[in-house]
This record gives sequence, structure tokens and C-alpha cells, in this order.
Amino acid sequence: MSNDLASEQTAFDAHLCARNVERVQFASWYFAAVMVALLVAEAVVPVLRSSDTISIKAISGLYFCGLAWACRTGRAAAWPKQALPLLFGAGATLTGLLLSVGLAPYFGATPAYATTVFVACLAPLWTRGALLAMLVPFHGVYLWTVFAGPFDAVFRTVMTVGGTAALPLGAAVAILALRHEQQAFNDMAAIRCLLAERRDMVAMVAHDLQSPLAGIRALLRTISGHPQAAKLAEIERACRDMYGAVTRLVEAHRYDDAAPPNRAVVRVDTLFGEAKAKAMTIAAEKGITISVESTDVSVSAEPSLLGAIIDNLVSNAIKFSPIGSVVRLMAEPRETEIRLCVVDNGPGIAPEDVPLLFKRFSRLPSLPTAGEQTTGLGLYIVRVLAERMGARASFIPNPDGGSVFFVDVLRPQ
Repeated sequence: MSNDLASEQTAFDAHLCARNVERVQFASWYFAAVMVALLVAEAVVPVLRSSDTISIKAISGLYFCGLAWACRTGRAAAWPKQALPLLFGAGATLTGLLLSVGLAPYFGATPAYATTVFVACLAPLWTRGALLAMLVPFHGVYLWTVFAGPFDAVFRTVMTVGGTAALPLGAAVAILALRHEQQAFNDMAAIRCLLAERRDMVAMVAHDLQSPLAGIRALLRTISGHPQAAKLAEIERACRDMYGAVTRLVEAHRYDDAAPPNRAVVRVDTLFGEAKAKAMTIAAEKGITISVESTDVSVSAEPSLLGAIIDNLVSNAIKFSPIGSVVRLMAEPRETEIRLCVVDNGPGIAPEDVPLLFKRFSRLPSLPTAGEQTTGLGLYIVRVLAERMGARASFIPNPDGGSVFFVDVLRPQ
């Protein structure tokens, strides 16, 4: 239990760092822009000009530009958890403190300090300890400047009440923001856990169904000369489709959590020959010819994963190709890659359906040409396996009608 809690806290700390990089980057650019706008206003409107505060605004603008740059370049992501909030909060609060002191002789009591304190509390995501460590010292200095300066009682009262009121308000907002972030993180973690459990349960059920379906298919093949042979053949076909569907569910679950691939040199002609041999029986039932364009090239990939990719693409092509058509397997050498293509003459993919390709359980309006079952997992498995090997799976329309599904695989070194 303690290990789980430590792991959850570590994950939330990493999430908090990433969120603070985003929030502080935006807030820093915003704060720098405000300083620039104030400098421009002083240059345009002489009555607002104050030589005592020009340097404060200029230095503050440069400081926050630097902080935003550190966030943008990714350097800040490696800093301690509360480093960014402290740097932003200290810069914002110090700017407000110096502006309050600098503007007091000209305008009297100003809300500069209270405003920057609230911004410092609101922009980053604070832990309670870090927030208090930033606010208490700065507010002590602020109160000292108010009471140590040559100000009247009204000024001191307004500045003390205004500045002090900003502290509990800003702190309350910061604490609520952190709680909301923690709750949202926990909710997402719970959702991911539930999805993982559901995926595991589906995979377990699918795995348990494989053996009974395989047994039924084997028994049906032993029956010959039966008066209901046509119906038995239809039952055998339905079992085969069901067996294929549950097998894809098991494969999708296994490939989601697979280890990194072990690369080897794979000859493309051998790969295509094996894929053709596996698919010949299903293709023959629809009168489909599988044509392999001879090619003497090799790729760098894990043989079993690349074989699964081509098998899935060939199965998909046969499923959606018209009876009596041709499915072609071909390789196109490129500069650093080999494009392995499976070309069919099926109905093709409508432009509006292209974004749905390669997604889990994604089913398009086009239906298999012989009423075969489809799970929407074949192309998803192709994409997952391709990404695992550093390859790219995609689609282009076939100029002669139909589709070209391909995977770009690296050449051997």
C-alpha cells in the first residue's frame, strides 16, 4: 500500500511540474507584456512618467521573459517541483512591492502590491508550504515599508488593509486550485484504471473463447457426407469469423503492452511469400488472387511483428475486395526506407472516413464484400506494431480504384 501511495505521489508531482511549466510560461509572457505596456504608457502620457519605476518595470519585464523562455525550452521541466512557482511568485510579488513604494510619493495608496500578490497566487499551482514560504517574508517586508515610510495614517491604513486582504484571498484560491488539480488527476487515474481493467477482462474472455471455437471448427471439419452439409459449412465459417475476432482482441491487448522489438534483417520476398501462403485458403473462397511482385530488398524490423502487420493488411484487403479480384503485395524502395504496400480494388475510403483509420474499434461505412465479420481492430494493430518498430503505417487511394495500405520500414544499416 505504501509503495502504491508513493508511486501515486510521484506521478502527481511529475504532473504538477508539467502543468506549472505550461501555466508559468503563459503567465510570465503576460506579466512581461503588462510591464512593456506600462513603459509605453509612460512614454506616451507624460503625467504617468516616473523615473523611479521605469527601471523596475524594465528589469521585471526582462526577468519574466527569461522565465518564460526557460519554460518554453523545456529547461524548467527538470527543476524541483516548486521551483517555478517560487520564482514566478517572488518576481511578481517583489515587482508589486517595489512599484507600491515607488508610486506612493506621486499617487499615494495604490493596489500594485495587492494585485501582484493575487496574480502570484493564482498563476502557478502551489503546495501550501511553498506558498506560505513565499508570502510571509514578502508581506513582512511590505508592512515594514508601509510603517517605516513618511506616510500618514490614512495611507498606512489603506495599504495595510488592501495588501493584507489580498493574502488570504490569494492563498484560498491557490489551495482550491491545487485541490481541484489533485482531484482531476485522481479522477483521470481512476478512469485509466477502469479502462485497463475492462481491457484485461475483454482479453481474458476472448482468450477463453479461442479454445472452444477451435474445437468446434475441428469437429465440423470431421463431418462429411451429412445431408445438412451446406448449413454445417456455414456454421464452420461463422466459427472461423468468431475465432478471428477473438484472436484480434487478444492480439490488440498483447501488443499494447509488448516489450521493445528485437530487430533483424527481414527479406521482403520471404515475408510476402509467407503472408500469401497464410491467406490463400480465405482468398480462394472468394476467388481472389494474391499477386506478389518479386523484389530483392530487405528491411530492418522484428520478423514476428512485421509479419503480423502484413498478415493484417492482407486479411483486410481480402475482406473488402470484390469476388474474383486481385490483391497485390509490392515493395517500393525509398531513400532510407522500404514502403511495403498491400493494394486492393475494393470500395476505397471516403475522404471523410480517412481520420477514422487505424483507430481502435473503428468501423467504416464500407462493409466486407462477402459478409465477413469485422472488429475494427486490424488496422489499429497495424498502427501499434508499426509505431513500436519506429515505422509508419498509412493509406493512399489506389488510382485504379480501391486502397493502398502501406508501412514504411527502415532499410538495414
